[in-house]
Amino acid sequence: MSLQKKKRKTKDIWSQGSVRLAAFLSFSCFYTEIVFKLSIETMHTGSSFVFLALFSLCAGLVVSGIISLLPKRAAQVLAPVYLGLLFLIFIVEFLVYRQFKVAYDINTILNAATDALGGFGADIRRLIFCFDGISHITLFLLPLILWFVLREKITGQLPEKGIWQRRTGRAVFIPLAHVAGGAACYGAALFLILCCGLHKGIYTNQYHFESAVMQFGLGEGLCLDIRNLASFKTSAPAFESMEAQSVQSTVGTFQETPPVSGREETVSDGKGVVQAKEAASAQEAALLQEEISSQSRETEQEKEAETPVVYGQSVGAVDFAALAAEGGNCADIDAYVSSLTPSSQNAYTGAFAGKNLILICAEAFSGFLIDPELTPALYRLSTKGINLGDYYQQSIAGTTGGEYQLLFGLIPTSGGSSIKEITGSGTHTNMGALLNDEGYFGMAFHNSDYTYYDRHKTHTKLGYSGGYMGVGNGLEELISPEWPASDLELMQETLPMYIDKQPFNVYYMTVSGHSVYAFGNNAMSRKNKDAVDAWCAKKNISFSEPVRAYIAANLELEKAVDYLVKTLEEKGIAKDTVICIAPDHFPYGLDSDASLGKMPYVSELYGYPVNTYEERDRSRAIIWCGALEDHDPIMVDTPTSSVDILPTLCNLFGVEWDSRLYVGRDVLSDALPLVFFGNYDWKTDLGHYSATSNSFTPTDENAVIPEDYVEQISGIVRNKMTFSKSVLSHDYYTHVYDAASD
Repeated sequence: MSLQKKKRKTKDIWSQGSVRLAAFLSFSCFYTEIVFKLSIETMHTGSSFVFLALFSLCAGLVVSGIISLLPKRAAQVLAPVYLGLLFLIFIVEFLVYRQFKVAYDINTILNAATDALGGFGADIRRLIFCFDGISHITLFLLPLILWFVLREKITGQLPEKGIWQRRTGRAVFIPLAHVAGGAACYGAALFLILCCGLHKGIYTNQYHFESAVMQFGLGEGLCLDIRNLASFKTSAPAFESMEAQSVQSTVGTFQETPPVSGREETVSDGKGVVQAKEAASAQEAALLQEEISSQSRETEQEKEAETPVVYGQSVGAVDFAALAAEGGNCADIDAYVSSLTPSSQNAYTGAFAGKNLILICAEAFSGFLIDPELTPALYRLSTKGINLGDYYQQSIAGTTGGEYQLLFGLIPTSGGSSIKEITGSGTHTNMGALLNDEGYFGMAFHNSDYTYYDRHKTHTKLGYSGGYMGVGNGLEELISPEWPASDLELMQETLPMYIDKQPFNVYYMTVSGHSVYAFGNNAMSRKNKDAVDAWCAKKNISFSEPVRAYIAANLELEKAVDYLVKTLEEKGIAKDTVICIAPDHFPYGLDSDASLGKMPYVSELYGYPVNTYEERDRSRAIIWCGALEDHDPIMVDTPTSSVDILPTLCNLFGVEWDSRLYVGRDVLSDALPLVFFGNYDWKTDLGHYSATSNSFTPTDENAVIPEDYVEQISGIVRNKMTFSKSVLSHDYYTHVYDAASD
């Protein structure tokens, strides 16, 4: 055989080995993505499978091209390492999704999932050592298993010394052609996304990790996450045109009813669903404020009846326009804040000034379990105070994300590391710090491991003068060693620590409502099983065991709230104390799968099929004070969410705050009623917008929707998300605090 034919034959052999390697790795990527997608998602779009194929081909071709340049032995080592890494990434995300029902981005995996996976070892073992867990581990391992079976057939024809050592361009061309092919696949995907507009927003200005994973695959989702992390750490924030903000000042013309009114409530079913009829006017609301603050004067009431009250704005002393003019890293953020219209103060501004505050972030709490007979204390608080009827708890980054939204009024754009980042330089805008400046005594409590999610580092910086206590730094000596721990015991043992130190400001992160919801594995479910079973029998309700166990676990919170209120009343300070309760996330532990469209137990609890984020995250929040019980309840019927709690409390307590520094709103003000989710879906009083389908559904089909309404609100949402990111990436609150101190 001639030398030329030998070289051609050798080249053909190399080509076959390289092609086999590329085909195997591309198939492995696509196969793993498909298994993952079908395991965590029930509602699919055809385009998403196209993107999975293109991005998988890209990854397989590029990796195989690089490996093919190396000696055969290196290829035989690197290929299984790549497949093992693929398995590790996908199985971790799969287990995270099974446990927390949300895909965790890189920040959350690195900063929160490690604690979560380690802290709930029993739950993770349960997820692994079951048919679902073992079968998925086997499915994800299959490419690696096949590699060792077919290794010689795949790599046997690769050159021993590696193509890169050959001097002929023709030999090197083979792996380079694979890399070029991968680039072409990536380019085709980008063309479909950017030029054809297929999910363009998710890829660009409306990036959301979970949405990116669902549409483009986990591999590309992680790449986009790295890109976004890098861009926000190194580049200036990109806010959109401020023209979109004008809708805030004209929203009054869009509303058919005022955002706040007194209500007369009726109970419609056994779950305590409250309906309402309009009852009070703005003048009555003003009168209520004066009665609450015990400062009503007859002459002033007569004057107010004759002269309309003109309220100021919820704005601080910092001149953001001047700050922007000075330049610096935060100039773009300053310019954005200065362009916003502050919300107006109102009849309720300062109504709770000087009163005590007990803020409770309730583990996996849902408003759908409130019932006048089963949970009388929660029912009392939810119907005798300020009732947020259309309330949503955006579920982002699990419990730590829910805490972040409640404590700081922002979306946790850095996932599980958000609290760590914002407390890195101290805190200035949360109730702990704000009321501490007013001379309040403060404490924070959590009846679980005090180091969990690094709370021993973050919660000591929330501004509570008396510090933070959990299991491990004192609380373990006071409560029983059960899992989950008792919220009732938590209240019984901690209330004496602050009740005589008025005014006090206390924060609780509870745990009794935590999963797993089974009578055999949950101490609180076992403890309250008989009460739930008796109630179900009386109401003739046939709930499944997981739902009954969930309700039973939350009865411990009911007992805690009942004890809290009765003790405050016995002490004679119930009218001087405010209790605010909000969940950290929806009860994701009810369903083993819990992907949208596949939540049978959550749907059973809610009473309707759960297919969207809006349906999943709907809940209830409570703001109560004993002084409110002498008046008709205040119902807020417009959409509200967890990020609205802090601004509303700031207004009620009359602290010095600037409404432009929060992405939520004071729900008692004239601010735009807007709820938005991490995937850029949003809801206002006029309707709901889906970013994924780019569709708007009006609340009232007969309502007149302004032509540019959807784009205006979407622009506002994008700017609010950019602001949430900028607060963390540029330590913006410290910048503002320093400016205010000058």
